[in-house]
Amino acid sequence: MILVGIDIGKNQHTFSIVDKNTGEILSNPSLFTNNQEGFLCLIKKLNRYSKSDLLIGMEDTGHYHFALLKYLLDIRYTVALINPTTTDLTRKLQGGITKNDPLDSLTICDVIGSNQRKKPYRITKVNRFDLYEQKQLTRHHHNLKEELNIYKNRLQKCIDIVFPEFNSLFRSKYGIVYMNVLKAFASAEKIATSDIRTIRKYFEYEGRGK
Repeated sequence: MILVGIDIGKNQHTFSIVDKNTGEILSNPSLFTNNQEGFLCLIKKLNRYSKSDLLIGMEDTGHYHFALLKYLLDIRYTVALINPTTTDLTRKLQGGITKNDPLDSLTICDVIGSNQRKKPYRITKVNRFDLYEQKQLTRHHHNLKEELNIYKNRLQKCIDIVFPEFNSLFRSKYGIVYMNVLKAFASAEKIATSDIRTIRKYFEYEGRGK
C-alpha cells in the first residue's frame, strides 16, 4: 500500500508519499497551493500509482481541508480523516515537540499506516461527504449561537447599568424596533429629551405587524 500524508494549511498544504511495506519515502515533503492548480499538481504525483493502492490521510480540523477533501472524493480517491490529537500524540512519541508541517505530513503517513486492530482514523466516502458537510455546518451554527448569547449577555449587563427601564418598554428583546431605539438612544435621558417625531422614526420599518 502507498500512503499519502497531507498536512493542511490555510493557503497551502504539504504532502509526503511513503511505501507502507518498506517504509521508503517515495516523495519527500512538498508544498502545493490550496486551489485547483495546486490540486492538479498533487494529482500529477498521485497518478504514478493505482488508486486502489493509495490511502490518503489528512487531519479533520477546521475547514481548510474541505475543498481538497471534496476534490479527492469526487475523483474516487480513498481518504482517511484523523483526529488532530492522534497526530499530536504520535509526533510527541516520535520525539517532536513543536509542529513542523513537512515532518507532520510524514507523521500522518505513520498514523494511517498503523497496524493497530482499531484504526486511528476513519475512511470518508463520496456518498457520506454531504452528511459530513452538514455535520460541520451544524457545529458552526451551534458555535455562532453560543457566541451570539455571549454578546447578548454583555449587552444586557450594560443596559442594566445605564438604562434599567429599557427592557420594560418592549414585549420582547432584540426585535427591529428594540435595536433601532437602543442604537439611537443609549439612555433614558436621551429619550426623555427627544422630540416624539424623532423617536417615531425608529418605529418605522417595512415588515409584518404594527
